[in-house]
Amino acid sequence: MRQLIYICLIGLLALSCDDGDVFEVNLEFDQTLELCIDANAGDYLLYDTKTSPNESLSLLFPISGNEDIFNPPMTGFTETLGINNTSVIFNYRTYSGDPNGLICQVIPDPGTNIIEDYPAAAGASAEFTTLFDDDDNDGILSEFEGRGAQAADGSYPDAIDTDEDGIPDYIDQDDDNDNILTINENADPDGDGNPSDAVNTDLDFANGDDKPNYLDNDDDADGVLTINEDENSNSSLTDDFDELGPNPNTARYLNPDAAESFTAGVMEVNEYTRTFVISVMIMDANIGIANIDDIDMGTYTYSITLTEE
Repeated sequence: MRQLIYICLIGLLALSCDDGDVFEVNLEFDQTLELCIDANAGDYLLYDTKTSPNESLSLLFPISGNEDIFNPPMTGFTETLGINNTSVIFNYRTYSGDPNGLICQVIPDPGTNIIEDYPAAAGASAEFTTLFDDDDNDGILSEFEGRGAQAADGSYPDAIDTDEDGIPDYIDQDDDNDNILTINENADPDGDGNPSDAVNTDLDFANGDDKPNYLDNDDDADGVLTINEDENSNSSLTDDFDELGPNPNTARYLNPDAAESFTAGVMEVNEYTRTFVISVMIMDANIGIANIDDIDMGTYTYSITLTEE
């Protein structure tokens, strides 16, 4: 006897089941996970849903002890939780309506009910891997910002700090301390995370150097630090021009003919965004209707704002 069972995720597998029957399991979720947090119960719930048919995969696990999954001390962080059907629970479910009308809803859709519920048997496990390739979301991957080798404690003791402000480049939103954020200095014009094509305004100027703008505290090589070319001292360098000079439409900090020095605006606090990508695998999943060696639930992506003084 053969049955066709649509249960979710990737690919079409022929699996032997406990009673000797063979099932074709079509795994077709989009693998983009959502998260809801029940602070009262102390639980995280990661889940994926689909309609036509109405199904979900979900993983419930405690908040306590697992916070590092969502904000780890280092990229490449891994964690494994044993599924025990008490505090850590994985379910495949089918519904009478759209699962999103029921999952994580304070007031559930009265027209949606769970039809079938298949929890993974104890003995399965959930494996998490958390990555963040651009620690400060400035458009340059951390590997190209001189982060260096990681120590056993998760730190980067040899990380480069171009502007010597105590904040290494890989978590510094303004790598040259000129009050222009790295992400706004054309550090990565082609968007591949590698600054090999970074803009260097003063390269062809008489006193120019080979430093790209995002690492150069004097972007036009006029002898006046970029931060001191803020004529109105409002901490924005893009609205200051030498209207009477030969280049009235070029901002002072990029204009070598505008060499007056002004009081610098207040330095911006180093506040940056870090984006995490959390991958979740369910290993040795026996969900009753099928034994599956592993289920790739997909990834959950989110960002947090951090501040370095």
